[in-house]
Amino acid sequence: MTTRIQILCASSGFVFVVALFGGLLTTGFFPLPSPDLPKEAVSALWQDNPNAIRLGLVIMMFGAALTAPLVAAISFQLKRIGRHTETLASVQLICGTAGVVAIFMPIMIMMAASYRPERDPDVLMLANDMAWIPFIINGPPAIFQCISIGIAILTDKGHAPIYPRWVGYLNLWIAFTFLPACLLLFFKTGPFAWNGLLSFWLAATTFGTWFLVMATMTIIAARREPEVSAEVVVGSKDFERA
Repeated sequence: MTTRIQILCASSGFVFVVALFGGLLTTGFFPLPSPDLPKEAVSALWQDNPNAIRLGLVIMMFGAALTAPLVAAISFQLKRIGRHTETLASVQLICGTAGVVAIFMPIMIMMAASYRPERDPDVLMLANDMAWIPFIINGPPAIFQCISIGIAILTDKGHAPIYPRWVGYLNLWIAFTFLPACLLLFFKTGPFAWNGLLSFWLAATTFGTWFLVMATMTIIAARREPEVSAEVVVGSKDFERA
């Protein structure tokens, strides 16, 4: 993979953040509607300016696909650490791919709900729950993705590490911040509800931070690749002379 392609793939992470949160703002569903709303209020939400909702969802749909190039670029860089990180790079790639689906499918459900917003309020209430619950609770793939990246980075003992060690610790911490959302099924109000401080706001902040940091650091790693490779070659020649 050439440096230019790696940088292009990694840069998709920036576009994803803009598309996801920009699309969410366009729909009018930001901040997220409360899971405690009665069905009449939920129905009114979907019927209010449906074309803006549809446009925002289309933007979010394309944004979801933009996570894939970044995931591929990260796996490429993790494999450069050494043979011992190849399995971790594969875990990251698989979990990152699952993350694309985890974002994509709830958006598809939202699209179906927006297609006929005049539906019976009970049906629309079900579609609303089927959309927001998996949209927020889909953390497990991201948790294992972050853990695999964190471990791989922290095992890099090279003279010029691919990623700084703080990026490894950041990934492990971010994985921890996704855990509260797993409890949202038990709450309709408070910090653990799907629109709550811990289930949504904390996870959304760290989720966006992860993409911005990993995109930036992967671009830096890709640009340094020729330099690092040259250091390895020089080091090998010095070893042979000795």
